Amino acid sequence: MKAALEIIYSFLFYNAKYLWWYVAVGNEPFLSTYNGTYLTTTLPALQNVQAAVVKAGLSAQVKVTIPLNADVLESSTNLPSDGDFRSDIHDLMLEIVKSLSDNGAPFTINFYPFISLYNDPSFPVDFAFFDNSSSTLNDKGTVYTNVFDANYDMLVWALQKNGYGNMSIIVGEIGWPTDGDRNANAENAQRFNQGFMTRYSAGKGTPMRPGQLDVYLFSLIDEDAKSIQPGNFERHWGLFYYDGKPKYELNLGTSGSNGLVAAKGVAYLAKKWCVMSQSASLQDSQLGPSVSYACSHADCTSLGYGTSCSSLSAQGNISYAFNSYYQQYNQLDSACQFPNLSVITDSDPSSGGCRFIIMIQAQSSSLVGSSGSRGRGTVPAVLVSLLLYMILWMS
Repeated sequence: MKAALEIIYSFLFYNAKYLWWYVAVGNEPFLSTYNGTYLTTTLPALQNVQAAVVKAGLSAQVKVTIPLNADVLESSTNLPSDGDFRSDIHDLMLEIVKSLSDNGAPFTINFYPFISLYNDPSFPVDFAFFDNSSSTLNDKGTVYTNVFDANYDMLVWALQKNGYGNMSIIVGEIGWPTDGDRNANAENAQRFNQGFMTRYSAGKGTPMRPGQLDVYLFSLIDEDAKSIQPGNFERHWGLFYYDGKPKYELNLGTSGSNGLVAAKGVAYLAKKWCVMSQSASLQDSQLGPSVSYACSHADCTSLGYGTSCSSLSAQGNISYAFNSYYQQYNQLDSACQFPNLSVITDSDPSSGGCRFIIMIQAQSSSLVGSSGSRGRGTVPAVLVSLLLYMILWMS
């Protein structure tokens, strides 16, 4: 089990509606791109964490689940009603579903219509969004106007076919990125997320599961160090930029809400940028290695075809890479000393929608909260104790 914990992590999330906490074991462990790496460890990890929860006497308050990717499903016809669990993991999935059901835990799945568009250039674009009526899918009389409803109901059909038709479902992640791909931009993200939030606020479910769905919007803020193995867009799912500025207007449907609100009191470093020197040559033999080094230690995912900085010149691309590295290392003079290639400037090189960032000032913060009562304040303490207990019990 200790080995399993080294490769399958756990985290907590909270459902205020039902006053439950969830422990999520792993994250999309059965992705086809993993080539079966976690097939033998995921179920034992789920069972051991569940046993720890039971032994701690918290099984009524804490539910253990596994966030899975939509590719655990398949359909020979692409119709939801023909859906089932992927043939190569079918038996394993039934064991997992049984374990979840036995413990009153939900089936957790992540749906990303953006990925459908990213993986298939011929995918009907409008079918990825919620405001479409031109592209539809007719499943034996049930008409689907968006891929989210179709994918969700494919899961419902898979559960139903295998004897778990009433199992609760959580969509652990849904969202749209704003950079790193030609379809990843603020306009599409606003269209998708607002469309989703509008229907969510109206309590609109799917044909197979009408009514309010249990869904978590992903994500709050960009992650500039996240793995980009699936694609450069992975670092740009946030509703906010790294400095807490909203990327676009989004009404979350809450009472008195007029949209996203920017973080206040954000302190930035000096208005300085590291750029390619005007005296530097594009033929310099050190240029390629310098740019590669900068991008490997910082974030250059806004460069490339169809991205926010795709219109930059060659010099602009190089400057962006240099500045990304310079800001990553808090504007240290030594971080802008690419050999005879770079120079520090106080003139903002940003162009159009391409932002050359300035890093925010780092501030220390305490992990210890106040000791005052805040109502149900013992629940997080109980969960911290639970996590410590699990670590000790399974080591």
